Amino acid sequence: MKNLKSRRVLITGAGHGLGLATAKAFAKEGAFVIITDREPERVTEAVCELQIEALPCAGYVMDVTDAADVRHVRDQIHADHGPIQVLVNNAGIVTGGQFLDVPLEKHMVTYDVNTHGPVIVTHLFLQDLLDSDEGHIVNIASASALIALPNAATYASSKWAVLGFTDSLREELELTGRGHVGVSAICPSYINTGMFEGAKAPLLTPILTPENLASKIVRCVKKKKAHLLTPGLVRLIPLGKATWPRVVFRRLLQFLGVYQGMEDWKGHKAAPAEPPKKDEYIRVAG
Repeated sequence: MKNLKSRRVLITGAGHGLGLATAKAFAKEGAFVIITDREPERVTEAVCELQIEALPCAGYVMDVTDAADVRHVRDQIHADHGPIQVLVNNAGIVTGGQFLDVPLEKHMVTYDVNTHGPVIVTHLFLQDLLDSDEGHIVNIASASALIALPNAATYASSKWAVLGFTDSLREELELTGRGHVGVSAICPSYINTGMFEGAKAPLLTPILTPENLASKIVRCVKKKKAHLLTPGLVRLIPLGKATWPRVVFRRLLQFLGVYQGMEDWKGHKAAPAEPPKKDEYIRVAG
């Protein structure tokens, strides 16, 4: 999809952080961005930020874990703007701590948002992309989708599932003659968004900025890349796992600090927002 001008791009969890940066990056390419987030205040603030920069957008409150809500928002988007051509499954949460120290409810919410969310949203919007001349799905996974991450077992495994879903869906579309819809997995290391407060990046691995990663995501869509592994050290993980003896590779990861990265994770301190009202929307003319 070399030309994004006037393409409708829906981004989940776009009220802040990487999602908001990605919304701006797509809008600056001429795309019409549809911002969704479960928190109404974040939707309002994000839409205002883009409007100040004269970037075309609309905003909707949407809970990616609620299929009925996603379906309702999809129908409203169709009525207001028409079908989408690009879907960015960005909404996600991080839960850290030793496995038994984290309440079971938090583990399950991690799977609901990080794994079930992309499946629900993709299932309900995929037909839009199939009906378009070109379409693209971007699933935000993680470098931890490629490797074990102690003290974040359910977060890492939720992203392993996202990577498997992404690769499997891509091959299915290719094999069934629907390869005009690209499917990309984004696997970054730690991002400076506040979600990973207290986490330590491995040696030789810089903390990524949302803006830099967002620009790479846009390029990924324009070039129809299957994977984006960043920064550079992340690209070596698959090769290391495939060629190094497990014991040696494990010692290398410990030396680099990969396994210790989440030991001092603090995460967000704010209480979770109240669930949104199903009919609470923000509409902004494109």
